[in-house]
Amino acid sequence: MHFDLKLWTMTAGQRGRIALSAGLGLLALAVGIARFAFLGRFLAGMFRGDLLVLPLIGAAAAILLRAWLDHHRTMIAHRTAASLQATLRGRLFDKIIALGPAWFGAERTGGVMLSVVDGVEQLQSFFGQYLPQVTIAICAPVAIFFFIAWWDVPVATVMLAAALFTLILPATVHRKTASASRTRQSAFKSFGEEFLDAVQGLPTLKAFGQSAAYGRMLAAKARALSDSTFWVLALNVLTRGFTDLGTALGSAVALALGAWRVQHGEMSLEALLIVLMAGTEIFRPLRDLRGVLHQGLNGQAAANGINTLLDTPVSAPTGSPAPALTPEIVFEDVAFAYPGGRRAAHAGLTFRIGAGERVGIVGPSGSGKSTIVRLLSRLHHAQSGTIRVGGRDLRELDPAQVRGMIAVVSQDTYLFHGSVEENLRLGRPDADDADLVAAATAANAHGFIAALPQGYQTVIGERGTQLSGGQRQRLAIARALLRDSPILVLDEALSSVDTENEAIIQQALDRLMTG
Repeated sequence: MHFDLKLWTMTAGQRGRIALSAGLGLLALAVGIARFAFLGRFLAGMFRGDLLVLPLIGAAAAILLRAWLDHHRTMIAHRTAASLQATLRGRLFDKIIALGPAWFGAERTGGVMLSVVDGVEQLQSFFGQYLPQVTIAICAPVAIFFFIAWWDVPVATVMLAAALFTLILPATVHRKTASASRTRQSAFKSFGEEFLDAVQGLPTLKAFGQSAAYGRMLAAKARALSDSTFWVLALNVLTRGFTDLGTALGSAVALALGAWRVQHGEMSLEALLIVLMAGTEIFRPLRDLRGVLHQGLNGQAAANGINTLLDTPVSAPTGSPAPALTPEIVFEDVAFAYPGGRRAAHAGLTFRIGAGERVGIVGPSGSGKSTIVRLLSRLHHAQSGTIRVGGRDLRELDPAQVRGMIAVVSQDTYLFHGSVEENLRLGRPDADDADLVAAATAANAHGFIAALPQGYQTVIGERGTQLSGGQRQRLAIARALLRDSPILVLDEALSSVDTENEAIIQQALDRLMTG
């Protein structure tokens, strides 16, 4: 039986609830068997000409108790799974934040999103159904043997053998099934990555007439996903066949042996009726496991991406908060190269910017201007040399404190899907409405915001697609004004706007840089 130990470690804090769910399942199994025992005694009484009321009452009570146990087991299982998923999503988000843009920039966005969203979602069945059902199915053969042995040991032995066959034989293909599930997950990841690229780059594909060519590539990825999915389903059908064969043969052989023993006076008719009635219930846990096995294996395959993300080492050093720092920046003999880069972005970079100074860093594209901003913001870390802020080594300072001292207006302004107000409050979440209006007015943005359909409550779309490039830049400046940080960094903030917007934005920047 394939089982992912790393996934089991994620259940810390919820294992008691998982055990409770499995325990209720075992109790429901016992009650279900008892129901048929009562019915068997009732039928045996009828054959003898006796009308037994107590067995009927017992069967009715067992039916009600079984329904109650199944309901509560299901509710506990799903609540446990939902709690574990919420915790796991939080861990993944914290991990991505800790890894930072430097790591995320080297990964395919679609693959990471599939791990965080779809991968966690597929674990619902693993945590909620697969884990408890595996426990129940493993214990079921023992329960089967002891119950039937009370009535007849030879028949109990046959059913135990059939249950072990049903449990163990599918395990012979589980390794192959697990491998196929991982292959399918890899194909799903590859398709998701390319599909997300196609959606995000649709205007470019249209502009260059490459929509059809990219569509053919996506179709090939989709066929690979379809083929791997059908292979997983084929193996799952084979596993189900083993389960059905084991349960059918076990019930048939046990019934035939029981009938032979009754005919030869070695077993009572009542015992045979009970075995006949209970036969379907006895193998139920194994059939239920067959139903969740496919989802459980898919969840374990999806967990590969989650485990990879959680196991990624975080190289960012930590630091401690320092007393108020002066807005002075010093780079001393700094060297930095991007991972996989062919040459160093900087080697021996040295300069000093004092408080109150305005310094422009000029150079051709690719000369490392934006890299300086990333190093200063601790999004990347220099391989050698020292960066100081306020006379303190950047590596000794709390990253949040350093970033709180810096307001950045970049060339590629990022706005989130949400309202204008929500995007502005990223600069200072506790700002009141008057502060928002003041910042927007100073950034020459209040006029166009007020003209929007819902003003500051207008939803501007993903990446601010409802706004022009100049409007997005002015919102970024307003956001920086709200932040009111002592260090202002303009990373080619006017390179992608027209002349009219440049003049308006320049006025806003002049206000922003005052003091």
